[in-house]
Amino acid sequence: MGGLLYKDFISIRGKRLVTGFSVLTLLMIIIKLIVASVGTPIGLIVENDEGEIFSFLEYLISMPAQMMPIMFLCFISSCVPYVLKNDEKSKIHSFLSAMPVSKSTYIAEKYVFIGICIYICFSLSMVWNIISMAFLPDGFVLDLLMLYSSILIEFFSLAFIGATIEFPVFVAFGKEKGQMIKTAILEVIACCVTAYLFFGDLSVFEKVDIGKIMEWAQTHSFALTFMSVITPLITLSIYYISFRISVRIYERKEREYE
Repeated sequence: MGGLLYKDFISIRGKRLVTGFSVLTLLMIIIKLIVASVGTPIGLIVENDEGEIFSFLEYLISMPAQMMPIMFLCFISSCVPYVLKNDEKSKIHSFLSAMPVSKSTYIAEKYVFIGICIYICFSLSMVWNIISMAFLPDGFVLDLLMLYSSILIEFFSLAFIGATIEFPVFVAFGKEKGQMIKTAILEVIACCVTAYLFFGDLSVFEKVDIGKIMEWAQTHSFALTFMSVITPLITLSIYYISFRISVRIYERKEREYE
C-alpha cells in the first residue's frame, strides 16, 4: 500500500504543496514575531460594537488561519477525483493484474490517503491557529481564535462526510460522469443560495452577534468538548461504511469487465 500512497501523493503534486505550506507557515511566524516586537500602530487600534479595543492588525494576521480550512475543504474535495483518475476499466484492470493488490486494498488505499490528507490539513490549521494566538492579550481576537479552534474538528468532519459521498459516486460512474454529478449538485446548491440572497430574509444575518456566540461557547464548553470527541467517531464510522460500499461497487464493476 505504501507504493500506492506515494503514487497518489505525486499525482496531487504533494512535494510542491509541502514546500508551499512550509514557506507560508515560516512566513506567518516571521510576520507574527515582527508585529510582536514592533507593536501595533495607533491607527490600527479599533473598537468593536461592544466598546472593546483590539488590534486590527492582529485580526488581519489571524485571517489566514481562519480562512485556510475552507480552502482545505475545497482542496480535499478536489483530491477525490484526482486519486481516482486512473479508475478507467482498461487501466485499472491491467494494473491490478500486474500487481499483488486486491480490490479491497486498492480502494482502502484511496480512503486512507484522503484520511491522511484531512488529518494533515487539520493539523496545519491547528498550527496556524496557535501561531495566530501567540503573544495576543486577552480580548476579542484571542476569544475569536479560541472559539474557532474549538470547532475545527467538527469543521473537518465535513471533509470526511464529503469524501464519504464522493467516493462511491466516482467509483460507480467514473471520473467524468462523477464530476458531472458533483458539478450538478454544487450548481443546485449555488442556485438555492443565490435565490435566498435575492429573495430571502437577509435581516437574520444582522442579528448575528459574535460576542454572544463566544459567550455561549464559553458557557457550553463541556458540550463543545463532548461534540469534539463524539463527532470523529460518528464520522469515521460513516466513512468506513462508505468504504465497504465502494468496495462492493468496484468488485461488481470488475466482474462485469471480466
